[in-house]
Amino acid sequence: MPERPRPNSNLKGNADESRLVPLTLAGLVCFVTAVALGYGGWLLFGTHAREEPERPAELRQSPPAPATPEATPATAARNESAATAPAGELPVPGGEVTLGGEGTGLPLRRVIVKPFIVAETETTNEQYRDYLKETGHPAPPNWKEGEFPSGAALEPVAGVTWQEAADYCKWLSGKLGVTVRLPTEAEWELAARGPQGLKYPWGNEWDARAAASTETGGRVRAVKSYPAGRSPFGAYDMAGNVWEWVEDEATDAEGRPKLEGGAKLRVIRGGAATEPRAFVSATARYEVREDKGSARLGFRYVVVRGDGAANSNAP
Repeated sequence: MPERPRPNSNLKGNADESRLVPLTLAGLVCFVTAVALGYGGWLLFGTHAREEPERPAELRQSPPAPATPEATPATAARNESAATAPAGELPVPGGEVTLGGEGTGLPLRRVIVKPFIVAETETTNEQYRDYLKETGHPAPPNWKEGEFPSGAALEPVAGVTWQEAADYCKWLSGKLGVTVRLPTEAEWELAARGPQGLKYPWGNEWDARAAASTETGGRVRAVKSYPAGRSPFGAYDMAGNVWEWVEDEATDAEGRPKLEGGAKLRVIRGGAATEPRAFVSATARYEVREDKGSARLGFRYVVVRGDGAANSNAP
């Protein structure tokens, strides 16, 4: 019987090797693919920190600041008894004032003044025009067609009678919801002279840089033109510029109201730009008919609480 041929071992090895190469290549491809897919997924969905090159300084921006509430005008510290007032008004803590005596023809009297708030400036033409527009009240005689002279918006309104000044205060009371009125003479004097009782709002020596008077040209100026002349509480022009109406009636030594031509006399204070320095001070005082205005006479107001009572005669 002839011998059967045996399988060729070399052929078998070659076949196995030929099959191994594609399997190896396929595995390598799968591995590379898996690595690539895994890295791509990490890039897309991972939580790694992505580094960026630093931007030039001129392109860097600070993070936006957190939003804050809109600023509102700050309210200055005030005595508990004083009213709250808008910007442009100054708290006066109250105190004792001595009125009368030398040069007034009146007996000395002590007045206790309660806390109040005084207007920082004399009432201006611009402020008074707002009042006229709302009320239809007649304009001062030096205005034309209801308008103040050109360039005079910030000058103190003048030419108003005592009653017209008082009516403006009443109108402003309604606008602010507090009691607004002309200052009493004692309030005016305390606001102008301070607790020290100064001769001038700025001190006891004359300073031509501090007030409008004949020494500075004799012309009424815009309010706040003389910051050196502010009073101890910060009020402007309480000496010079224009005389200022106060609440008080003029009285004789017996306390009886003074009359002239059937009209009451009222007290005005402070002097005016048309006066020489001898009549421009925190002690300057005069008495005029309440129904007569003047081109050198204006006013400022005070704000008070409650019934508006601000002073009383001390025992």
